[in-house]
Amino acid sequence: MVGLEEAAASFFEDGLQASGGRFMPRPRQTAMARRIARAIEDGGRYIFEAGTGVGKSLAYLIPSILSGRKTIVSTATLTLQDQLFEKDIPDAAALLSRTFGWAVLKGRGNYLCLRKWRASHGSEIPEEIQAWASGTLTGDFSEMPGEPDAAALARIRSDSLDCLGSACPERSSCFLLKARAEARRADLLVVNHHLLITASQEEDILPESEILVVDEAHRLEDAAAECMGLTLSAGMMLPVIDGIAWSDAPVSSKASHLSSARALMASIEDLLGREPGTAFWSPLEHGRELEAVSSEAASLAAAMAGDEGLAGPAAACRGIAAACDGLMTLPSEGNCVFRETNGGRPRIRAVPLEPGRLIESEVFSLFPVVVATSATMSVGGSFAYTAGRLGLEELDGEGDFGSPFDYADQAVLTCPPDLPDPDDHQALAGTVWRWGEELSAVLGGRTMLLFTSNRNLQMTAGNARSSPPPGLRILVQGEGSRRLMLESFREDPRAVLLGTASFWEGVDLPGDILQALVIDRLPFPSPGHPLTAARMRAIDEDGGSSFMSLMLPSAVIRLRQGVGRLIRSSTDRGVVVILDRRLGASSYGRLILRSLPAFRPVDPAGAMDFARSIAGARDGGNP
Repeated sequence: MVGLEEAAASFFEDGLQASGGRFMPRPRQTAMARRIARAIEDGGRYIFEAGTGVGKSLAYLIPSILSGRKTIVSTATLTLQDQLFEKDIPDAAALLSRTFGWAVLKGRGNYLCLRKWRASHGSEIPEEIQAWASGTLTGDFSEMPGEPDAAALARIRSDSLDCLGSACPERSSCFLLKARAEARRADLLVVNHHLLITASQEEDILPESEILVVDEAHRLEDAAAECMGLTLSAGMMLPVIDGIAWSDAPVSSKASHLSSARALMASIEDLLGREPGTAFWSPLEHGRELEAVSSEAASLAAAMAGDEGLAGPAAACRGIAAACDGLMTLPSEGNCVFRETNGGRPRIRAVPLEPGRLIESEVFSLFPVVVATSATMSVGGSFAYTAGRLGLEELDGEGDFGSPFDYADQAVLTCPPDLPDPDDHQALAGTVWRWGEELSAVLGGRTMLLFTSNRNLQMTAGNARSSPPPGLRILVQGEGSRRLMLESFREDPRAVLLGTASFWEGVDLPGDILQALVIDRLPFPSPGHPLTAARMRAIDEDGGSSFMSLMLPSAVIRLRQGVGRLIRSSTDRGVVVILDRRLGASSYGRLILRSLPAFRPVDPAGAMDFARSIAGARDGGNP
């Protein structure tokens, strides 16, 4: 009998020929598939790094499908979910000529709540959303074209706070329950990290499965920190207010409940404070206010309890009371509580300092086989940092399947001398724009500037606007949605894109769309953020080095993600510029460089010469 490892290898060595040239054998992909097949047969916990161009999706999909075991694949974003569901898995199915079922399941907030939709009577809901809601078969918001009104969607989405469960009059038609039922029937299920973590807190969300593949595993810790903690915000009152306003309750009681709901919302806002910013927040210091808000929420819930039409708002109020009670009883050890501004509204978050331990005990422990993979898992050739953050201290195997690209031939990297201090924001912004302007002039656009803070981005954008380069289009994050900005960048070769945060990863711009990447600083986490500060303090008090074991590895992983935007295929060519003098002057700079793709190091003149050669070759001139 042929084993799974041999079957997987045979497929990649010979079976791909059936694709008619769409897929070609890749040695690193075959090696990775072999290793994953062996992991499935042996069981245990594994980490595998797969560089850009390896083709890791097929490398884990094929062995999983061939095993015949129920598999869950978790990925970082909804976009990647849809890519797996709509492209990668159908490709695998066609290549294998094998019948199996697959499904995609998202968090409940991605589905239309029919009860809320019908209760709204279209009130203040844009016509395009109303039309979609009237005809959708899945209730999945991702089906909607364009950029639907996020605030309107929030009013009619499924929400655990006000879900009525078995008491819901729309239960038989519930889109979320239908999606979960389909997920239980599937042999291969695609979820996202937030749902994977959330499912560990609730029953009957995910089906029992034998294999868990965590793609983009470097993002799992952040999802765990978000989902395994507590949150309190005034925005939690919006479904309460909508639910009351849309109910069929008598006018007099409706007015009374609305008045109480708005008063409760004001109480939460007063508790949290209304000024912007991020800072530590002590539940002990606000115990009386928390208790008062909890009591106010419980009282409103009790007042609405007798009316079936107000069951949703009542449930949401009980959820707010529970959040307050949870904050009051939360152990101070092992948790960080802080206040931040989200979407213009303040909120309180309580986050575990070491979510990895919870990931292992509450998620990974449910699966006989766990495979964690990403293009950026190692620091200086070691998986220790990522394994620790994911709770995978005891691994059964690891592997590095490096990118097949010839980075030394395809790209150059420069870190110019005489750079300003990284904290001199004005000088740094001027330097960033000078490089962006010069490279985009040579390349005719095709340049991305990545920033570690919105402050640096805005200052550089100001420089760009004060001296706009002729014929070039400046795209600045925040002046449109991320999706529309990327579409504009892809369609307009003379564009220069300025981005931060989400633009550091999940951006695929192959070919000559992107040919120069400028990074303002090494992306260390902000030591001023309460969560980072608390984690640093915990490490240092335990006798470790927070810089070496947290700050530096985190920066390396982030930087690897950022520079990974440039070379996306074997024919791509480009220039990387890192404008942080610490890269060349610090003792840890060599570790950072050793962790990056093997770009050819050059001086600034060499970088510009390489840019000119790219432009010449692209435009038909002499390289």
